[in-house]
Amino acid sequence: MQIKILNFGPIKKFEFDLSKDLIVTYGINNIGKSYAITVVYLLLKHLLGIQPMHIGEFIRHAVTDEKLKNLEARIDKDSERDITNEINNMCGLTLQALFLNNLEDSFKNTFGPFEDLKNHRSGRTPILQLNIFNHSIHLGIGKTIRVKRFSLDKPVFFHPSTNNHLYQYDEVRYTLFINAPGNDNGAKIEGLRIFITDRVQELLEKIQDEIEDLYFLPASRSGLYTGSASFFPIFAELSKKRTHIQQKIELPAMSEPIADYILRLSEINGRTTTKKAFRDIAGHLEKKILKGEIGFDPVKKRLTYSPEYSHLVLDMSSVSSMVSELSPIVAFIKYLLVRGEATPVIFIEEPEAHLHPEAQVKLVEVFVKLVKAGVKLIITSHSNYIFNKLNNLVIKKDLSIDCYSPIILKETEKGSISHVMAADDLGVEDENFLETADTLYEERELILDTLNNQLDDQ
Repeated sequence: MQIKILNFGPIKKFEFDLSKDLIVTYGINNIGKSYAITVVYLLLKHLLGIQPMHIGEFIRHAVTDEKLKNLEARIDKDSERDITNEINNMCGLTLQALFLNNLEDSFKNTFGPFEDLKNHRSGRTPILQLNIFNHSIHLGIGKTIRVKRFSLDKPVFFHPSTNNHLYQYDEVRYTLFINAPGNDNGAKIEGLRIFITDRVQELLEKIQDEIEDLYFLPASRSGLYTGSASFFPIFAELSKKRTHIQQKIELPAMSEPIADYILRLSEINGRTTTKKAFRDIAGHLEKKILKGEIGFDPVKKRLTYSPEYSHLVLDMSSVSSMVSELSPIVAFIKYLLVRGEATPVIFIEEPEAHLHPEAQVKLVEVFVKLVKAGVKLIITSHSNYIFNKLNNLVIKKDLSIDCYSPIILKETEKGSISHVMAADDLGVEDENFLETADTLYEERELILDTLNNQLDDQ
């Protein structure tokens, strides 16, 4: 599955290859890394959220009898006809009805007015391109979000045969047979609708078979959790006294991924995940980095931290910044992460925040363990320690470059553009941190030369 983001805010072009299991995006501040992973998260969230039971209802609304009658009138002939464009258009209308209204709301809640989403440099309107199992979906963002183009994985042909099957397909094409004996116009129209329903449903089932669930851990995880945990009791008390509240209470503005993060944490009830591999990875993180255990207080409904070799049970407001920043990551792995037949996907912004380089390096080892346990990770980072540790694991062959996608987002005159960094048996070429390191080294040499010259002049 590939997703391409064009002309979105600061981004000119950003490409994700979701066949990779570990995607790490590097780049300077304010260049579009968070924009990119947020777009991908929201797209996947709403595609996964489509309920198969509702597809038929939406198709009847989007693909009307009139549209199908017009198509049927054009193909009711004695010769084969290519109807790919007509079927693609109707599949696009169906997807439009199925999920784009909800996606619009999410984008507005997260990014603000659509007018502000235009490319900051060129003023061009955003386009999102999805290639999903050889199906192509192009979404345009203007005043609304619309399906600009949809393409099935194969062309569609009408055949005048009286084959008793409605349709069949092989590696190169779909063939519709709607002239079966006894098929009146109503049956032909319903046959077309069934074919469209099957194609859309098959596409959505493939996505849902590929991805189990989504988890988003934003930057400033600790502050968001501490703040939200403090407000939960307040909201509870307000709800009890809502009949006595006379004044309007404004809700704080919050992007949807952050709201999802807080809601996810509120789902924790103290029961650990059923998958032993995830419990072991969480335990490794606790033992090797946190030097203590992350727990859950069922009375206060808050995460706790118990340092090793002590009987203390500390609230997140009483622990170090390193512990409070890593605790939500541990909590997601330990209490929330689910792995069934499909793959869970975790988005993490800046996992290195508040961590000493030694802890950053150990955290990378945890991430690789998660990947090997069947989790897909999508990360943004400013850390050369994370970059170099991943590089060492690639060289050591503990991390296959076939499943690792190191992306650099670079500024251009028309907005930022992403590309995958070059890699071989010696690791990934540093296109992000090396220039700054060289600049600092040259600055140091210049300072030392100046000081030496001053000593010589004395």
